Amino acid sequence: MMIDADNYDWSKFEITYYYNAHITRVFKAWTQAAGLESFFIQRCIYTDTDGKIRDVQESPKVGDAYEWQFRQDFNVNGEILALTEKELFSFSFGDMQVEIFFRVLDSQTEVRLNQSKIPATESGRVFGHLNCRSCWIFFMTNLMSVLDSDLDLRDDNVELVSSMEVGFIPMTQR
Repeated sequence: MMIDADNYDWSKFEITYYYNAHITRVFKAWTQAAGLESFFIQRCIYTDTDGKIRDVQESPKVGDAYEWQFRQDFNVNGEILALTEKELFSFSFGDMQVEIFFRVLDSQTEVRLNQSKIPATESGRVFGHLNCRSCWIFFMTNLMSVLDSDLDLRDDNVELVSSMEVGFIPMTQR
């Protein structure tokens, strides 16, 4: 089946990965600050509704705010929208929304990531869709590497390379 780019829904996408790790370990990697820092971001700060910062080994609660500081000069602030132990982790991501579903499938843990509400700007929708999708693929692959071998694949020299825009060079820079 051929996909027509003009009729493709650029406002959302879905990615599914399978991990050879127990669901509890995978879920904690996605939800706890220490877990996210092991494969995704440089620093994660969860703040509860009373303004108290959560411990790095503690999962957030619905309504908690987060601040994610990436290795590159990029920060994201948002809110935890849903959290069901070993089933669902959902958060705002700018104006967008991310839902991550977890389930055991045979001896593996399936992780299905849905990102939606990608803004419909003139040039932003395609770039936002492709850039976010490629970044999630990189970080989901990095989690597999961290879980399997403790090898973190993120960039050591953020001035030369960027896992924030994996494989994507804007036309203006070509």
